[in-house]
Amino acid sequence: MNNNVLVITGMHRSGTSLITQWLHKCGLHLGEQFLGAGIGNTDGHFEDLDFVTAHQQILLALFDSGDGTIDTPICDISAAQQQSLLTLVQKKQQAQTQWGWKDPRTCLFLRTYREFLPNAKYLVILRDYRSVVSSLVSRHHKKTDLKYAAKGGIRQFIWKYFKRDLRKKKLLQAYSETYLKTWILYNKEIHQHLLLQPEGTYLVVDQTRLSATNQEIFDHLTKEWQLDLNYHDFAKVYKEKLLSEVWDVAAYVKDKSLLAEAEALQAKLLLHSLLK
Repeated sequence: MNNNVLVITGMHRSGTSLITQWLHKCGLHLGEQFLGAGIGNTDGHFEDLDFVTAHQQILLALFDSGDGTIDTPICDISAAQQQSLLTLVQKKQQAQTQWGWKDPRTCLFLRTYREFLPNAKYLVILRDYRSVVSSLVSRHHKKTDLKYAAKGGIRQFIWKYFKRDLRKKKLLQAYSETYLKTWILYNKEIHQHLLLQPEGTYLVVDQTRLSATNQEIFDHLTKEWQLDLNYHDFAKVYKEKLLSEVWDVAAYVKDKSLLAEAEALQAKLLLHSLLK
């Protein structure tokens, strides 16, 4: 079967949910059942639960955690794990001639999908590491906000005016370097993947340029990659107010070489962008 497959890739909190929601409304089949809404994703994640579950199960077996917050590449997976992904891909291929999916953990399995889907196209959403790390830390902070909002009264007052900023600082100290390492791993995997992909099979888009370039993205998908889609007004799905504040995460990263590595990697990936 001659399938047209689009793999949407990018680190967690990079705008992949936004672009996937938009493509879903443009008519691209992206799964039968999606992961639901959450903090920072009030419209839903638009992640195909079949792929999410498959990736989480492998990560749980390898790292005792399925969320994908790791900093070492997956160099090898078992034959049974490979078969589980192959079976999933084959099921999707048989069901649809034009389809795709999004799950940030896909970045960790690009070597496998490159083998299973040699003709797939890749839409990569790149978001600045400071914004991604800030957003991930902010998600922890918002959970505490919601907890105290539910309590109300004097507890909420004390939280808002005396404890909130201290909690933010502690979270930044606890998570900034961890999430930066994860951002580096995911984007290293993407960069290495692009170097092995034939020219014309991928499109890298700067997350901050999605509003300005969505028509160009649509034209590329439909004209260059021959996806049968109907344009949906991007402004109807884009909600700027949901973007998290960018915090000074660099101040909480002890290993400063990680910051230089992230900057260099970000610049390399932007070189692959066709949309300026």
